[in-house]
Amino acid sequence: MSTEAPTDIQAFEACGTALKALAVALGWQIDPVRLHADLQAMAGLARQKGQGASAGMIDEMANAVKTQLLTTRMSIERTIIPLR
Repeated sequence: MSTEAPTDIQAFEACGTALKALAVALGWQIDPVRLHADLQAMAGLARQKGQGASAGMIDEMANAVKTQLLTTRMSIERTIIPLR
């Protein structure tokens, strides 16, 4: 049985998903509000430099932090009862 090699699009999607997961994991370790603000600032700098694709990925990471850590019940539970 052979497995198909991932396409370029699938590889890019996998990298994007992994980066967003990394941002969320970092948000559990440090202040997610500050992480979100820092990522937004970095995206703005990338945009100013004409690096649209990078800015978009950084925006996606900031959005993952926002949706998974700042606007959900999970963020409240992680603050009160951290993972062991």
